[in-house]
Amino acid sequence: MSNVNVYRGFTFIAIGGALFGYVIGITGNVVTTGALVCDPNKMDGMQVGGFWDIGYDLCYELSDLAKGWVSSLNIIAATLSSLICFRYADKLGRKREALVGAVLYFIGATLAALGPNLFLILLGLSIYGLGIGFAMHAAPTYIAEISPPSIRGSLVSAKEAIIVCGICAGFGVGAALAGAGLSWRWIMSVGSVLAVVMFLGILTIPRSPRWLVLRAAQEGRDDTTLVGTQVDRYVKEARESLQFFRRGVSEQQVESELQSLLHDARSSVGTAPTQWSDAFNYPKPLIIGCGLVTLQQVTGQPSVLYFATNIFKDAGFSNTAALASFGVGFVKLIATLTTVWQIDKFGRRPLLIIGTSVMLAALVAVGVAFLNRECAKPVPIDQCEQNDVSLPFGWAIVSVVALAMYTAGYQIGFGPISWLMISEVFPLNVRGAALSIAAVVNFSMNVAVTTVQPTLLSAITPSGVFFTYAVLCVVSILFVVGIVPET
Repeated sequence: MSNVNVYRGFTFIAIGGALFGYVIGITGNVVTTGALVCDPNKMDGMQVGGFWDIGYDLCYELSDLAKGWVSSLNIIAATLSSLICFRYADKLGRKREALVGAVLYFIGATLAALGPNLFLILLGLSIYGLGIGFAMHAAPTYIAEISPPSIRGSLVSAKEAIIVCGICAGFGVGAALAGAGLSWRWIMSVGSVLAVVMFLGILTIPRSPRWLVLRAAQEGRDDTTLVGTQVDRYVKEARESLQFFRRGVSEQQVESELQSLLHDARSSVGTAPTQWSDAFNYPKPLIIGCGLVTLQQVTGQPSVLYFATNIFKDAGFSNTAALASFGVGFVKLIATLTTVWQIDKFGRRPLLIIGTSVMLAALVAVGVAFLNRECAKPVPIDQCEQNDVSLPFGWAIVSVVALAMYTAGYQIGFGPISWLMISEVFPLNVRGAALSIAAVVNFSMNVAVTTVQPTLLSAITPSGVFFTYAVLCVVSILFVVGIVPET
């Protein structure tokens, strides 16, 4: 059997993940001084603009809290669109969800890149975020439902690798164009191009065969022979979808898999219509899923990536902060690819424990390193200008290596495995609703952590933030050991 069409479907649907990762990578180079935020020491013909002021020579003065909100806008919007998916995902289907996501990505990226005032820029970031919610809800389910069992775990986890590729691309473009004034608008416009590729590519692949048989079972709930005009259309399309994704397999094998899917779908659906609230009938899987995605956020990884460039500036890498961020992103990618390659060999639970333990050690190391920051001027470190902060050479190396280890640990554990486990622990009939619940929890926690991080960095210092995340890593290890099973 050839899996070429499975990989094709994976590629186009996973571009939505790359676009999610891309905005994570570029946020630190957009919502920073010298780009969207004014640098009072280097205006270069730029003017301070207000919320409604129109012009392309404007930058904006934002407080720490405002920077957090701007950085969180796309995640706030993603939370809202996840709520829409929560209600309508199983009716829309995975393919339509992804198409809606691609359209929203395009509109949002284009508006943010071309918007002449702050209001339109923020509106563009918000619309882009709506696309994240649709695309990231569709991707893990669609990939799991088109993949044969032999590669399902690797492909669902590989979606995380695509997100990391997007993060690396965002860091890389930011490093290449750092300090180039309005370059952040060009950085945003890249998202528009990728969104077009995603939309056109998804048009060429069929709907998920598992979703189609689920719809057939739901339509034929009162007909034990599963016949009827609409039911027949769903079954016929599911057969064609399986033939597409099981290229080179005999018709008998396709038919056998189709009948197995129909049997599973009918058993899963039962005789009563499935409601979104049915996901709460499976409390332990729900606790596992929501617990993993909550701990995934509160241990700091996504928010650290959003503010990586600013964190490295706080460490004294004023002129090379974007390049250091790219290096961390590259390590994150290597760790992700390694995990995807080994996940079916080592299992989900051991990798979660190993990855979180690596994060814990790295956070303690980087927290200690940041205790040794120095100011070039005779003022307390908390009053020192960002460009005057530095670390002794040895501690600077420790901070970079530790942050790289931190991202690697996340990619060994929480990054690829959390969503894979959610797609595996719930039965088919409530999987869409369960993923929606998990997505809402995930994005809500992301918003909370990302929004408060700039304020926390000022209030309790970077070291205090990293030590807080380290304590939450200990909580995460206890949660995995005590509650999370192997699947």
